[in-house]
Amino acid sequence: MLAARRPARRRSAHDGGADADRWRRVRTPRPSLAGAEPHAGWGGSARVSPWAWTFEPAFAVLAVLAAWLWFRAGRDEQVPTRRTLAFAAGLVLVVVVLNSPLETIAIEYLVVAHLLQNVAIGDWAPMLLLIGLTPRMRESLATRGGCVLARLVRPRVALPVWLVGWYLIHFGPVYDAAVRNEALLNLEHAALIVLGLLFWWPVVCDTPRAISTLGRLVYVFAAFVGSAFLGLALTFAPPVYDWYVERPERLWGLSAARDQSYGGILMSAEQAIVFGAAIVWLLVRLLREEAAEEERLAVAQRRAGLREH
Repeated sequence: MLAARRPARRRSAHDGGADADRWRRVRTPRPSLAGAEPHAGWGGSARVSPWAWTFEPAFAVLAVLAAWLWFRAGRDEQVPTRRTLAFAAGLVLVVVVLNSPLETIAIEYLVVAHLLQNVAIGDWAPMLLLIGLTPRMRESLATRGGCVLARLVRPRVALPVWLVGWYLIHFGPVYDAAVRNEALLNLEHAALIVLGLLFWWPVVCDTPRAISTLGRLVYVFAAFVGSAFLGLALTFAPPVYDWYVERPERLWGLSAARDQSYGGILMSAEQAIVFGAAIVWLLVRLLREEAAEEERLAVAQRRAGLREH
């Protein structure tokens, strides 16, 4: 079982006898620090504390494996501290987001918490992980990935793949199916990480084919515009995720409609900040490149003038 010790699903007001057969077999989570009672057991109807810890051992193991591979790849070079911190932050982000009460709240109570998870492991973590790789590490990955990786990280491929995946994961029936099934939920989380790595690769990495700064700027801006509609739709549309509408208990007094609206606002704000920061960084880089090119031309003209005299 990929996800162990997840809090059990609670009986919904709409659950009947047929739904009871689909309850998942889970282990009892630890009591919360706030002193809530332990869960009643397999498919019980007792209240699940929002502060109960949930554990996703698969992603914790993968994070440890990734850290080991990173240290192994960097043992023959001097890795800058900023890259070490970035890679570590990316791994910690994935582990903490999926192994904490945030996972419990995201599954049992609020879609806004689930959307926070998705942007954290789909946007922030992949970007940090790629920033944490040295040029030599990126070259090694590009070589091992071969022509398959080279095709996938081309902007004209990576962008539509990321957009289709982003919208598909948040499509109502797909989203509901994932939160009701552990295997599908783990697949969703893994897909978000992989899609994020593919998307940010052309922005952060110069291999296997370097893209001009202007090309990266257009790529990021197109991604921002293309993905913005999802956040806006979630903000203003009526509740589209049946799982959260059916929750018998609302956390912090948030209705299903307000919960989803806050999730859409969160997603829109997050994308504005992340993509906005990337666009500003690329603009500064573009201006520096233009200034350097002008300086190079000026030096060349001065040398040509000296030779004429």
